[in-house]
Amino acid sequence: MGVASLIVSGFIMLMIFFSVNSRCSSISREIGKKEKELQKLEAELTREKTRWDEMKVPERLSVALTKFGLAMSAPREDQIVRMTGAGVPAPGQLALRRMKGASGSGPVAAVLPRGRSTRSMTSSASWRRRRNGVR
Repeated sequence: MGVASLIVSGFIMLMIFFSVNSRCSSISREIGKKEKELQKLEAELTREKTRWDEMKVPERLSVALTKFGLAMSAPREDQIVRMTGAGVPAPGQLALRRMKGASGSGPVAAVLPRGRSTRSMTSSASWRRRRNGVR
């Protein structure tokens, strides 16, 4: 009786070992597949980053602007206003200081170009939204 129970328990242990080993092998194959997929995606990401960097070259930008009939150029230094995360202009802006000195009426007027009222800015922005299908 003791020998039979020893043989049965050994057989059960052997079956458990084979099932665990089989499961580990299948997980190992899945990991290998995922690693190959990751390598493919990383290579694709590298290609896309390179492609994007090539598109940002000034010569390519000017070709694209010409192709689509856009008359745009890079802003001058005095036209750039950097904004904070709160949506207000960052302190110490050269363009803001110059505009505040000219108008003297706070941050909203400092962002608006000279000679344009708030009403005309709003109406032109709403016209653009309507033209683009945004309400």
